Amino acid sequence: SKSKGYGSMATSAPINYQPLPSESKEEEKTPSISGKPGINDPILQQLPKELRRYLTFPKGNDKLHIGYETSILDRLCCLVCLPYAVCFKMVLIRQGEIGLTWHGDEPMIIGPGRHFLMSCTHSLHCVKNISDPVIVHGPLNIIRVRLGELGFGIDTEKGYPVLLTAGKHILNSPTFRFERMLDLTQRTNDLGVLKLIRVETGFVGYAYKRGELVILQPGLHLIVPPDRFGSILSTQQQTLTLPEGVHESADYVPLKIRADVFYRIVNPKKALTNIKNVHNQIQETAVSTLAGIIRSSTLNEIANSSKVTYHKRKPEEKEEEGPSAPPFFKHVHDQFMENLHDHMLEDWGIELHNIRIESLKINDPRLAKDISMQAVAVSQQEAKYRMLQRQAEVIQVEANNKKTQRLKEMEATAQITRSKADADAAAQLRATEARNLIIRSTAAAEAHATYVKAQAEARAMVEKAKAESEAKVLAGEGEQKYAGMLAQNPLGAELARLKVQASIMEGVNQVAYIPHLPDILKSTTFTTPLKDPLGKN
Repeated sequence: SKSKGYGSMATSAPINYQPLPSESKEEEKTPSISGKPGINDPILQQLPKELRRYLTFPKGNDKLHIGYETSILDRLCCLVCLPYAVCFKMVLIRQGEIGLTWHGDEPMIIGPGRHFLMSCTHSLHCVKNISDPVIVHGPLNIIRVRLGELGFGIDTEKGYPVLLTAGKHILNSPTFRFERMLDLTQRTNDLGVLKLIRVETGFVGYAYKRGELVILQPGLHLIVPPDRFGSILSTQQQTLTLPEGVHESADYVPLKIRADVFYRIVNPKKALTNIKNVHNQIQETAVSTLAGIIRSSTLNEIANSSKVTYHKRKPEEKEEEGPSAPPFFKHVHDQFMENLHDHMLEDWGIELHNIRIESLKINDPRLAKDISMQAVAVSQQEAKYRMLQRQAEVIQVEANNKKTQRLKEMEATAQITRSKADADAAAQLRATEARNLIIRSTAAAEAHATYVKAQAEARAMVEKAKAESEAKVLAGEGEQKYAGMLAQNPLGAELARLKVQASIMEGVNQVAYIPHLPDILKSTTFTTPLKDPLGKN
């Protein structure tokens, strides 16, 4: 055989374990994984810090050595034992495979090709595909971890878990035992005595650390003894199907009910503290509550009840029209919610969302048949009543239509009459307005003429008065000048007196002379003063 007739595995460096804080001389913080190989692996970013101390990264100097030079003694033995080797110790390894052999108590690996195992203590163990993810040959371990996975093994000497990151690991250690590839999509992974817990959104986990209940939020969590992991609870809405049960009503009518309860855990710590088994507790409480509601109601009360006592509508909200549950279903639903909702929320931290009554029927066949026959009769009467009511509604609609048609005809006639009257009134109004316009025009013309005439007469009178006034002024001025001229001459004064007397006597036909008249006049008193010829009193 040539140099590749035999193979051996180069012994890799010992596995590097980081000591626990209790083993180290000084307390050290959990080392960061930054700067180490595999930093781009998304799994490493999510691992709990307590678990990172158990990580093992691939080493660049771990290489698989196959083949070695045979010694002179081996070659001589080969020539002596050639027939035996050709017939019984020839091994053919195909491309892409490796052979696992034992040379005494030493594990060895041979590569592709034809090999002659000349030593009596050298035997072929098995042939493996070189691309197998895990190849274990005695203390030799060749493990290939894909991106997104973690390899899990145990150091049996110290009892520590060994987590292999993405890459190819070549380990030669009699104390290392490979267990499996970890599927981190599972909720729990056992790492020996440790537990890796995965909690997703919509769930919470719970564990007991130092005897205290601890709620695990979404993420990856490591549970190390003596702490104990409990389980994972859903915080989403859940449906619990209650077992079908038969309960008697207050009037001893057996009723079979089947229902589903919808609930959600809103306070996991309160629920776990007060309840041992959430599922069983809700189921038993719901069944007993339904039984109590049915036992406290008669069949007639349940059938005729429609009062809603839970989740009342706001005054401003209008009731939606549409199909709804039968009245007795609503009665059971509302009473159930009223009895349990606040109690479960405040005492257990569980919010009761709804109860859906799948079926509620009489369990006595004969009684159910009698009631169904009565229901059929009532249904027929109701159908007849609805038919008569529909006929009455049709008659009422027809009468309303005729009435509406008659009203429309009367309104049309009245409208025509009103239109004609409005047209006549408008024509008469236009004629009246025309006559009034003519009258107003004539009156305006006459008024204008009268006004013009009056203005002319007024101006004439003013002119006449001015002329008379000027004439009187001129006459007065002439009289004044004449009187002044007479006053300057005694003869003129006498002449003026005579002139006055003559004016006084003008128009007198006869004159009587009474010599003693002046004396009589002097001795007699008159009520009306008499003027002398000179105009004095």
